[in-house]
Amino acid sequence: MPAHALDEDGVSLYVHLPFCVRKCRYCDFNSYAWTGQDLERHVEALLVEARARAAELRPQTVFFGGGTPSFLPAPLLARLLAELDAITGFRGSAREVTLEANPESFDAARAAACIDGGVTRVSIGVQSLRADVLAAYDRVHDAATARRAFEHARAVGFKRVNCDLIFAFPGQDPQAWREDLLEVISWKPEHLSCYELTYEPGTALTKLRDAGRWEGEESQRCQELFAMTAELCAEHGYGAYEVSAFARTGEASLHNLAYWRSLEWVGIGAGAASWRGGERRRNLERPELYEQALARNEDPIDELEQPSATTNLFEALMMGLRLREEGVLHSRLLRLTGLDATSACAPQWQMLHEEGMLETIRHGESRRTRVTPLGLRFLDDVLVRLAPDRLEV
Repeated sequence: MPAHALDEDGVSLYVHLPFCVRKCRYCDFNSYAWTGQDLERHVEALLVEARARAAELRPQTVFFGGGTPSFLPAPLLARLLAELDAITGFRGSAREVTLEANPESFDAARAAACIDGGVTRVSIGVQSLRADVLAAYDRVHDAATARRAFEHARAVGFKRVNCDLIFAFPGQDPQAWREDLLEVISWKPEHLSCYELTYEPGTALTKLRDAGRWEGEESQRCQELFAMTAELCAEHGYGAYEVSAFARTGEASLHNLAYWRSLEWVGIGAGAASWRGGERRRNLERPELYEQALARNEDPIDELEQPSATTNLFEALMMGLRLREEGVLHSRLLRLTGLDATSACAPQWQMLHEEGMLETIRHGESRRTRVTPLGLRFLDDVLVRLAPDRLEV
């Protein structure tokens, strides 16, 4: 993806919709099973916050995440898109508008509402094509439903479709994963997100593992599946531009690139985070508390902080080093933090280069640093060594 695809001074918009048919056991996002909550009231709360915090924002990218944005009925989804455009002007400004969808709720009517409302990319949570794996994850769709959701997207004219998949299910047969991945590739999506199953604190899955009722996959098998994934994607024209993201030429996710480049964004919705003007904020997480605050004409803010320069530097490195080819641009780090990474991280920086974990590339006056294939394999260790308590300022 060319560097000029996003404005360094541009801002993105994230819209969080927290409700799902069922909470997946591996999910650590701010999401809740729908048990009859008033969806129209929640959408109205979103719009109230948008009027207060995103009026005339004219974002360069927009992302509707969750939860399950496609869970909204088609008429309500259409209203949200229309009114949010009237508030922010996103249809005239955004280079990309993405909406996450789960197969069981992404029907023809919702697909039409999305594309008519200005959505340009849909990201479908396929996760697996195996009935036993989907059941173990608490997913409520099957392989046929996932394929139909993809077909609905194409039928209404979506030219950019992403499919999310998860590998490293305990005991996963590599051949089964290969077959699933090749099947989804045969649908010809523009983008694939292939995530290793992770055990985040507090999730139902992690609690099962800690109680001895679920055994995680061995590290060596995870690395083999990761390597297989990258190889198959490359063979079929999907370049690996980020740790878990594979795209056809020119089809990288612009909104996610904005995050990975540490560009600014405004987040609205329950639990949504924002990064703008050197401040990080997070909204109240519980949907009912979020709605109540806005009904009282109060800001639904829960946390606000101005991180230190070293914290900002670490977070920019943590995000940017995930970009395999692009890495982190030194001039961007300096603009964001006021720090020169080569001096702020001097001992670690030099050691990681000497060990072949990092490499710095120069183009005239421009410098960018990225992980090597070895550094990618041990990215978590690289980041631990660049943590704020080890930096020198």
